[in-house]
Amino acid sequence: MNSEVKKQLATLSMYERAILMFCLRAYFNSGNYTNKLPLGEMLPDVAAIFDADPSVNIFAKLSELQLTTANEPKIAVKVFESMTYHKNGQQLVTVLNKQADLSSLRKAVEQ
Repeated sequence: MNSEVKKQLATLSMYERAILMFCLRAYFNSGNYTNKLPLGEMLPDVAAIFDADPSVNIFAKLSELQLTTANEPKIAVKVFESMTYHKNGQQLVTVLNKQADLSSLRKAVEQ
């Protein structure tokens, strides 16, 4: 894991880091790249912000997080292909990028 990724991780808010950890653990437990995070239960204040204005991007750093691909050639890719809020159910639906080196990212996040 290069120092650039570590710098990016250091800039994440506590909420963003928790969401990233949730998504990575869910992926490694299920093998499913799509996660439905119960934002209304985990972070009701954040869900309320999205309910008021779904277009707001309070997880900008998380949605822009990049790292290299797991396979050659090593190129920078976003960790998340998409991140959308579903007001019905108050869920943050994320799709992890299949090309990203998620195993290395998980190790870095859990340190």
